[in-house]
Amino acid sequence: MKKHSTHDDFSQLRNEMNERLTEIEKKVNQNIASLSHNDIGIIDIVQKLSRELLELETTASTYLLNRMLSKYTKCSTELSLAIHKLSRKRQEALIVIEADDPVAPFINGGIPINAVITSQLLESIFQPDSLLQEGAVLIQSDLIVSASNTLPLTEQIFWDRAADIRELSAIGLSEKCDALIILITNGGTTYFSLEGNLFPFSAS
Repeated sequence: MKKHSTHDDFSQLRNEMNERLTEIEKKVNQNIASLSHNDIGIIDIVQKLSRELLELETTASTYLLNRMLSKYTKCSTELSLAIHKLSRKRQEALIVIEADDPVAPFINGGIPINAVITSQLLESIFQPDSLLQEGAVLIQSDLIVSASNTLPLTEQIFWDRAADIRELSAIGLSEKCDALIILITNGGTTYFSLEGNLFPFSAS
């Protein structure tokens, strides 16, 4: 299998975003020109553009996440592989990657691991029958420091849907420090949380 450098992966995602933005810009201009002739179709036009923008948001989030992972840890490849496999298996996971702000004052209950990051270890921690799968894994640089950590919950209210405990925890910790928090749902959907926000990304 041919290997690609991280720089190549970033370039590919950046080019994909540029192409999509250019396509959306063309469609917006075309639709604006036709609106005066077909006012009834405005809802359909807006819905189609909204779907395309949501897809673009996922691509942009994936690009940003990949860049951040390579900055936070030298084991970003192993971490990305674990996220991909956990998502494909639809195994719930919560992973905290410490940045500049110490995470310790905001979490508790962790079980020490102190092992180098590997995809296999992360997958085993989040196995459904694992005693460690509840709570969050804490990563510092290239080490899995602990598992089963309890994170602070956000006080945000989601009026449009019900948020689960992992989602509330990811957002809650990101409101208090600059850690990068990865969330994988039992449906295989992947998000990362920063500054109190949750961003979808593609784990493929």
